[in-house]
Amino acid sequence: MIAIGKLENRLFVIFFSFILIIAIGIIDYYTANELTLTIFYLIPISLHALYKRTTKTSIIINSVFASCVWTVVVFIDKVYSTSFYAIWNALIVLAFFLITGLLLFYLKEKYKEISELNAHLLRLNEEKNKFIGIAAHDLRSPFSTIYSFSDLLLTDLATINNPDISRKIGFIKEISKNAIVLLENLLNVSTIESGKINIVPQMQNYVIFIKKNMYLNQILADKKEISIKLETNEQEIILNFDEHYLSEVINNLLSNAIKFSYQKSEILIRVTKTEINRIKTEIIDKGKGIPPEEQIKLFKYFQKTSTTPTAGEKSTGLGLAIAKKIVLEHGGQIGVTSSVDNGSNFYYELY
Repeated sequence: MIAIGKLENRLFVIFFSFILIIAIGIIDYYTANELTLTIFYLIPISLHALYKRTTKTSIIINSVFASCVWTVVVFIDKVYSTSFYAIWNALIVLAFFLITGLLLFYLKEKYKEISELNAHLLRLNEEKNKFIGIAAHDLRSPFSTIYSFSDLLLTDLATINNPDISRKIGFIKEISKNAIVLLENLLNVSTIESGKINIVPQMQNYVIFIKKNMYLNQILADKKEISIKLETNEQEIILNFDEHYLSEVINNLLSNAIKFSYQKSEILIRVTKTEINRIKTEIIDKGKGIPPEEQIKLFKYFQKTSTTPTAGEKSTGLGLAIAKKIVLEHGGQIGVTSSVDNGSNFYYELY
């Protein structure tokens, strides 16, 4: 609902409303035998109620004036057996006009309140995203430094037989790595939610893209002796997508599949063309699976299920929400099918 007009003079608006009511009354008088125009008196009342500077008093005045015009027109054209019926009809019409006008007025006011509240919430959300982005950006640098130096220390300690020190430094390295991943995800959330995500799609071979990311994730999968295989009948699929952002999607789905898969199992990447000429990519694992009632939480921020990684890996609860945003920005859709102890199939479709 929108407040009508940009006029600032309320008296002019009331005067214009009166002119419309009189015009409708004249038409009503000359067509009374053939048409009933009672409902048309609501047009100026409704327009006046939706005017941004309207008051309840002016609506009451409009409604009374409209009912008076209607009563005069009907009284001239119709003969009542007693004055009671004329007064009764006039009061009914007045109530009808008043209720309609005031109802529209209150709906307009509520709409205005909701609009102002939404604008306030949007400003708060922008401030929140800005704060998250600044905090994550400032914290990423020191954690990256800690991670790098702990890696160097582990390399230097490889020649020294001191497992206790190595274990402690390894713990520092793991914690700093998890912090870096969380900060990267927070930066992504801040960018996406602020509407500043800049998708730059390019026409390229999607099969080559999948193979490259499969190879990178196979290095991580080797630690759990998991094999990643690609299944597709297509040697070349030319698709328009942003390689940087879509890499986040496929890497997130593959890293999740690795986390929740058992040792020495297999992960399948299946790429097919659907009947409506979409490219469907499925990441199928043979891990623990996800209870059906918990699957609705998967693509929301900071949501986790009761299913835990098979080797104690960490999860931020942000990756799938980010993946969904990126796929939607590409005009696609993302989903999951899974059942407990039967693995999971995370998939997305692109044009």
